[in-house]
Amino acid sequence: MAALMPYAAIPNSTFFILGVASILAITSNLANRFLVDVRAMKGMSAEVKAWQTEFNKARKSGDKQLLAKVTKKQAAIMRLQSKMMWDRMKVTLTFFIPFILVWNVLSRFYGELSERMFTAYSPFIARWLLEGPPLAGGGIMISYFTWYLICSFAISLPTSRLLGTYPEQE
Repeated sequence: MAALMPYAAIPNSTFFILGVASILAITSNLANRFLVDVRAMKGMSAEVKAWQTEFNKARKSGDKQLLAKVTKKQAAIMRLQSKMMWDRMKVTLTFFIPFILVWNVLSRFYGELSERMFTAYSPFIARWLLEGPPLAGGGIMISYFTWYLICSFAISLPTSRLLGTYPEQE
């Protein structure tokens, strides 16, 4: 833990958490890219989406023949969705323990420093960020947990788009 001391205070803590979240998000997305057949996943996703569109159309129109035809495919679509979910879950399960270990180490470190360790500043006050004391310039301080989540989503979503690991994208 002593090795982390330079990263205990803002701004070092801000960039350190950003770096850790970035490394974990990029590693997870790269693993997803190489462990999951993204092309097949996109094909399955398109098939499920087409079926859902057809199912909703049949339900809204009240056409019993079309609804019966679409309903016959429902079991196959459910199997397809299960396969898609399992393929995604394999990557998640592979990285779950390392994520938990990193999270645990950092949570202990930032929790040991004070009861509520703030690792970043927000230049504005938002209701969902109401955590820390207001700052003189009009912002607030953000906790480790919230800052990690913000960084993780901010890195993971664009990275998944860039690497093409988001199968629902067209």
